[in-house]
Amino acid sequence: SLGVVSSAFLGRADTINQGYGFLTPAQSFSILTFQTIDRFTGTFQTNFRPWEWLVVHGVAGVDFTSRFDEKTFPTGAIPAAFSGSLNAGQRSANPFQLYNWTGTVDATASFVLTPTVTSTTTAGAQYFKNVFHGVVANRTLGLAAGTGSLTGGVVPFDSETTQSFVTFGKFVEERVGIRNRLFLAGALRNDRNSAFGAKFGDIIYPKVSASWVISEEPFFPQTGALNTLRLRAAWGQSGVHPGPLAALDFYNATPVLVGSADVPGITIGNLGNQGLKPERTREVEIGFEADAFRQVVHVDFAYYDKASRDALVARKLAPSLGSSDTTFANIGEVSNKGVEITAAVRVIDRPSLSVSLNATAWGNRNRLVTFNDTTIKAIIFGLGGFSQRHQPGYALGSYFLVPYTYADRNRDGVIDTSEVTLGSAPQFLGQPYPDHGATVSADVTILRHVRLYALLDGRYGNKQLNFTEEFRCLPPRNNCRARNDKTASLADQAAAAANLKNTSAGYVEDGGFTKLREVSITYSAPDAWARKFGASALSVSVAGRNLATWTSYKGVDPELNEAGQNNFTTADFLTQPPVRYFIGRINVTF
Repeated sequence: SLGVVSSAFLGRADTINQGYGFLTPAQSFSILTFQTIDRFTGTFQTNFRPWEWLVVHGVAGVDFTSRFDEKTFPTGAIPAAFSGSLNAGQRSANPFQLYNWTGTVDATASFVLTPTVTSTTTAGAQYFKNVFHGVVANRTLGLAAGTGSLTGGVVPFDSETTQSFVTFGKFVEERVGIRNRLFLAGALRNDRNSAFGAKFGDIIYPKVSASWVISEEPFFPQTGALNTLRLRAAWGQSGVHPGPLAALDFYNATPVLVGSADVPGITIGNLGNQGLKPERTREVEIGFEADAFRQVVHVDFAYYDKASRDALVARKLAPSLGSSDTTFANIGEVSNKGVEITAAVRVIDRPSLSVSLNATAWGNRNRLVTFNDTTIKAIIFGLGGFSQRHQPGYALGSYFLVPYTYADRNRDGVIDTSEVTLGSAPQFLGQPYPDHGATVSADVTILRHVRLYALLDGRYGNKQLNFTEEFRCLPPRNNCRARNDKTASLADQAAAAANLKNTSAGYVEDGGFTKLREVSITYSAPDAWARKFGASALSVSVAGRNLATWTSYKGVDPELNEAGQNNFTTADFLTQPPVRYFIGRINVTF
């Protein structure tokens, strides 16, 4: 469906394809695409208590996923004008396997040191291994009619990938409880990861925390409104390891034409970084939990301050190096500060009717503080190569583009390029990720058997690059409204005119939104109904998701990104929006 959507976005300028920009729906649906996924998870665990005060725990598991992607372009199904190679037929069959092995062994010793003091000590080790293996097999040209096999193609193109990394960690933690009101904890963790550079060894992560149920202290004023109050604070460090190949130098094989024959050759596949380290984050958090009005109201508040150093950033390389486009380096310090508050209220609590409301609000301030390398002023990237930046003092991945001004000088209601004036240099236009938001949910139970649920989600403070609209407006398509309709707003016309002068600033739009994420209804049948066929519980539910969106964004949906997690690149470009769907489910418990 994605191919149909992207073709339809381009409008009706092309009458040959009945208004579709690339392929017609019939041509898109002739492409046979399948994906098969098999998954297995297995776990073994054991507990051993040699003494009353000591418990030894062990767990090992595997999570295996096998995925098979296949795609067939039948001969002649795709017009030669669109792609000569696809018109001749093409077949791909790509099996992938992902293995995750985990193992943990720990021992916990618990003591009552005094009538008011308890101690719990835990020490252990963890092992993680991740292996990804994939084969990409393609055959093109002369795909035999009616065949669905690779053997029906003539020209092969095959590749194989194996990526593996291992993490081995050791940890120790001490927890102390005082009068069952004050709880103190401290821990150390030592990690070694195979993805670290050869010049980097182990890393140690410490943490400490404290929690105090102050409402149980004798000096705390007892009121009917506030039932319990817990204060908490924590400090700790954690890390993000590099990708499995980021620190490695390796080559790719490629055929080279020498005379009239192909001979083996190599190209640089990756310039690794032997000194690559994990991205290390230090976080401080303070907060509280409170129950009020006989536990009718529950409030949870947290303030956090995260500072990440040795940030893993993909740094662009000069094309003259003849290698990969980027290499990862520890070159940044990033700050994240924010608050989170959650409130839950039992509005009605009766046998025949219960109503609960939950609300969460949050805010986050993200900034790139500095680069470790003073020669770097900014890392420029993004769709088109220059729409975003990592630049000190701004949020990661912020949009920087040349601004413009416009004026309808002849008052004809049309903005052309002569009426647009560009700025002298790129300027900050906003960040791609929301900096504040909120959710509200309602949960209603009627007569103990019917449950209604709804969830609203809002995210704000971000911008979105509407490259779909920009692409539609550019020559030779010229089929957006701003280029063809004189009644289009002057702002839209100016964005299209400025784009002809090589700035996309007019397509960086407000990406904030409010969404009705989910509405559901569940009927839980009486236990007697379930017992009639040997079950203990029976329920039927129907849910709808992505039901409505309220936004000022002019594209199809603001919650899109055509680039995935590609180094913070964020843009809407011929991207399928989150689909609205409905789910019916029958749950039977035996």
